[in-house]
Order: sequence, then C-alpha cells, then structure tokens
Amino acid sequence: MKNDIITTDKVSLNRSERLSRRRITFFLLFLNVVTSAAVSIYIPNLKQMAVELKTTGALMQMTIVAHLIGEFTGRIMCCPLIDLYGNRLVVLPALVISAVGHLGCMTASSLPLFISMRFLQAIGASVIYIVSLSIINETFSYEEKAGVVGILELYQPIAWILSPFVGTILAEIWSWRLSFLLLFLSQLVGIAFFYSYAEARKSKRRFSVSKLFCDYKSILKNSSFVIYALIPGLFAGGYMIFATSSPFICSEFLGHDAADVAIFTAIPLVFYVMATFAYRAVLRKLGLKASKKIGIAVYSILGVYITLLMAEHVPWTPNNLLFCMGVQCVGSAFLVPVSVLKAIQSCQNASHVGASTVVVFRNLVMSLCITSGVKFNESITAMMASIFMTVGTALVLIMTRRIIKARVVARQKIILKKHGLKS
Repeated sequence: MKNDIITTDKVSLNRSERLSRRRITFFLLFLNVVTSAAVSIYIPNLKQMAVELKTTGALMQMTIVAHLIGEFTGRIMCCPLIDLYGNRLVVLPALVISAVGHLGCMTASSLPLFISMRFLQAIGASVIYIVSLSIINETFSYEEKAGVVGILELYQPIAWILSPFVGTILAEIWSWRLSFLLLFLSQLVGIAFFYSYAEARKSKRRFSVSKLFCDYKSILKNSSFVIYALIPGLFAGGYMIFATSSPFICSEFLGHDAADVAIFTAIPLVFYVMATFAYRAVLRKLGLKASKKIGIAVYSILGVYITLLMAEHVPWTPNNLLFCMGVQCVGSAFLVPVSVLKAIQSCQNASHVGASTVVVFRNLVMSLCITSGVKFNESITAMMASIFMTVGTALVLIMTRRIIKARVVARQKIILKKHGLKS
C-alpha cells in the first residue's frame, strides 16, 4: 500500500494520477518538438529551396529569422491573453493559426509569401512553450518541476536532431513541401489534445495594460531574472549559427548531400540529449547547485579550448568544430533547465510574463546570432568566432550573477550591522 501513494509537499497522488501527469508531460514534449521542428526541418534543403523560390541562400537563412520574429510577436501577445482567458482558450485558436501557416508554407510559390506564412505560423506556435510552462507550474510540485522542465527542455535538441533527417527523407520522397504538410497534421494532434485538456485552474486576473507594463518593468529590473533568462538563448544562438551555416560550409568537405548536412548538424545534439539524462541523475542526487556548477565548469573548459586554438592559429577542421559544439551542448544541458527554472522562480508574481520573456530573449539572441552567421556561412573560423562570443557572453553573465549575489549579501550584512543584528 505504501508504494501506491506518492507524497509531495502539496498533494498526494495515486498511480492513475501519476500516469496522467506522465501523459501530460509526454504530450507537452511532443507538441514542443513539433513546433520547434518548423525551425530546422528544411535546413538541409535550403539550397534547393533557394533555387525553387528564385532567391539566394542568405535570404533563405533569413526565413528562420522571420520565424523567430513571429514567435517573439506571438509571445508578447499571448501572456495577457493567458492571464485573462486561461491556457485552453488561448492555445486552441493559436494552433489553428499555426496550421494555416503551415499550409501556406507548403503552397508558397515565392519568397515573400513563404516568409509571410512562416511569420503567421510562428505566431500561432509561440504559445505552446508558454502554455507548457504554465501547465507544469500548475500541475507539478516544486520537487517535480525541475525534473519536468529538464525533460521539456529536450524539445529543441530532439527537434533539431530528428527534423533535418525527416525533412531530407520527405524531400527525397516528393519535395520539401511535404515537410510542412507533416507539420500541419501534427498541429491537428495538438488541437485534439488541448481540446480534451481540463484547465487546472481558471485565472482570476483581469487584463490591464498598466498591470502588464508593471509586470514587464518589474522582471526587467530584476538582474537575476535577466541573467538567467539570457543563458538559454545563448546556447540556442550558438547552435543555430552552426546549423544554418552547415549547408554552406559542409560543401567544402562533405559535398552537397542534404543527408550529410543533417548528420553533421545532429551530432552535437546527441551529446545534449545524453547529457540531459546525466543532468537528471545529478539533480536527483546532488541538487540544482551541483548541476549549475557542472554546467559552468564545462562551459569554462570550452572557452579555454577555443581561446587556445585561436591563439595558436590552429586551422579549424570538422573534428574541431564538432568537438566544440558537442562540449557546448553538454554544458548547456546542465545550465539551460536550471536557468529557466531560476528565471521563473525569480518572478513568481508575474510567472506568465516571465515565462514569455525567457523565450522572447531566446528568440532575440537566436535572431542576432543567425543574422551575424549569414555573413560567415563560408568560413569555419569566422563562424566559430561567433559561437565563441556566445559562449564568452554566457560565462560573463554567470559570473556577473555571482558578483551581484555577493554584493547583495554584503549589503544585507552592512544593514544588519547598522541595526546591531547578527547575520
């Protein structure tokens, strides 16, 4: 009988409820994988698409930026709507919009139409991650949240590993357009899931522009939130420089085969997925602090290694490139879920706005990285310099966080000393 009850700080659950939570976690992961796959599913086919849509490779890379800007726009809009109407009534129409965008991408005959449909699809898809974090926050206890967020953060690497292969296979079967048909059908699965989803709680807040402004102002003034919220974007940005440049730099040593590009870009993410399971083991046994320290240590090793290679003027090879990206992915597997959780915890009074801002930051950093990477898509050395900047910025942010924390503790000690109190 003891094994049939799972006790947490908040609730006691029987086995059927636990299975229900596992089912919810699975579907949230699935839906986030699908929406994220829209970013990378056509990357191996960028050259072929540029020919068919009568444009250049650089402009085709910018279609990914259009998607990220659409997500940015949608996430700013969805927060007040979730507060006003709840998760279900916001995510269902958003998925319909996303499905229409996928159909538009599939039938597009020109670059402007394709970009417009990418933007529309991204606005609808932007809600999924925010709603997922909201459901996790409402459904799971504090101890469970860190592990579930770790699982949820697998959505991007899983999507970026699998989707290029899927896109390559579908292009061989018919055309790159088949990829967007598959994404459209996947959105229908999401609509069916959320249609049957029972809201855990209804929001009692009324929408207020002034309240929304105050929420954004409060979280952006929170240095802890800003630092933690930027770290996931730096990982994603560094990887997207690598992924979007690969179809062009790979031609130097792999040829023009889309399948080779897909394999090349997927290898580092395999390390991310494996490291995520290691993160979960560390989390269970040693806690969040140990996970963060491991992530910082791995990132530091990567920064030193890249610095040494550049100082010694060692020529960049595919092996060097894959090693650096693999190490970055391992470090990020430990730091990203910790950063997301810490960021949301630091703004409990505005959790929806905080969750949205985390992803908005991610999109902004990724857009900047891809835009800079467009200029370097024919040079491995220049591309690695861009990735190094993202790694270096992450390390600076982490150290800044530690300095801010130390200053806050020192200030508190001074105040207590003035009042004659012990710390």
